[in-house]
Amino acid sequence: MWSIGAIDLNAPSIERMGLLLVGLALGAAGLAGRDIGLATGLYAIAVGGVERLQRDLLANGSDVVRATQEAIDTLARGQNPYDHVMLSTDPIGSPFVYPPGEPLFYAVAFRLFDDITRVETWTGILTIAALVVAGARAGAGRASLVAMLYAVWGIAAFRTTDGGNDVSAAFLVVVALVALTFASRAGNLGRVAFVVSALAFGWAVAFKQFAWLLWPLVVRHLQAAGAPWRRYLWLSGGVAAAMIVPFFLWSPRGFLSSQIAALTFHDEVWGANLLNTLEALRPVNDLIPLFVALEFAATGGLLILAWRGRIPTIGTAALVGAGILVVPLLLARWTTQSYYVYVATIAAAGIVLIDVPAARKRDADGLQRPHAADTIER
Repeated sequence: MWSIGAIDLNAPSIERMGLLLVGLALGAAGLAGRDIGLATGLYAIAVGGVERLQRDLLANGSDVVRATQEAIDTLARGQNPYDHVMLSTDPIGSPFVYPPGEPLFYAVAFRLFDDITRVETWTGILTIAALVVAGARAGAGRASLVAMLYAVWGIAAFRTTDGGNDVSAAFLVVVALVALTFASRAGNLGRVAFVVSALAFGWAVAFKQFAWLLWPLVVRHLQAAGAPWRRYLWLSGGVAAAMIVPFFLWSPRGFLSSQIAALTFHDEVWGANLLNTLEALRPVNDLIPLFVALEFAATGGLLILAWRGRIPTIGTAALVGAGILVVPLLLARWTTQSYYVYVATIAAAGIVLIDVPAARKRDADGLQRPHAADTIER
C-alpha cells in the first residue's frame, strides 16, 4: 500500500518499484506458509528508510536544531549555553529549554559528521529497527506489523525533516524499553542489556522533560516484577545526574530558569490542544489559569495513581506513560504536532512489548524469583 501511494507515476524510481515487488514476494511467501516475520521487519526498515531519506529538509522549520547547534558551538568555546543569549532562535534571545543530554546527544553526530541536520532522519530509521529487534522477545509478527505502521506514518517521517528533536528523544526511550526486554537473558547478554537500558533511559531523562513522566513508571514495573529496580534507578539516575549536575553547578540560576521556561515560554494559545479548539467558540484568556492548574493536577494525580497500581509488563508501563503524557498536551496552551509523534512512538513500543515483563532477580540455582525487599503486594 505504501509503495503504490509513494511511486511517482511519471518517473517510477527503482527503489520504490523494487520495494513494491519485495512486498508482493513477501505476501506470496506468507501465503505459501513460510515464516516471514523477520523478513517483514527488515522490509519495514527498508520502507521507513526510503520514506525518510528521500525527504528534503524543511526550510525555515523549527528552530530547535538551530538552537542545539548554537548550544554545541557555545560549549565548544567554553561558554555555558544556559547563560548564553541565543541568536538562532525565533524570536532571538529565547531560552535554551532542553537539559544537557540533548546537545550532548547531537554533539556526537556533529563530532563524527560535522552536521546534525539529518540526525532525526537516522534516529527515525533506527526507531523502526529497534521495534523490529523487539520481535526477538515479543514475536516477529507483532513487532513487524507495528514497525511497518510506524515506518509508513507520514507525520512521523515528516517530523524528521522539520528541525525538531522529538524523534531522537523518543528513540532513546524505545532503545531503553527494548533493551530491558533482553535483560532476562542469562549471562553477559542479560547484564549488558540491563546496563544499556538504564544508560539509554538516563540519557532520555537528561534529553527532554517528557521522559520524566515515563521513568518512574518503568521503575515501578521493575518493582512489581521483582526485578533489580534499585540498581536500574541508580544507573539511569546516575547517567542523568552526570549530564545535568555539572551544568547546574556551573550556573544554578541560569540552568533552573531555562528549565522552568520549558513550561512558561510559549504563552500564546496555539496547536493541537483544547484551549486552541475552544478559541473558535469563545475567548479563552480567562480559562488559561484554570487549564494550567488542571494540567499540573491531572498529570500529577494520574502519575500517582499509576505508581500505586501494579504495572505488569514493560509495554504496560510505556502505554500508561504515553496515556499520561497526552493529558498535559491536551491541556497546555501550546502543543505542536511533534509532541504527539513522541507519544505515539512510545505507544508503538508499548504495543509491541505489551506482554513482556522485565527479568526477576535470580537465585543461586539460576531460577527467577522476586527479591524479598522488592516484593509488592498484589
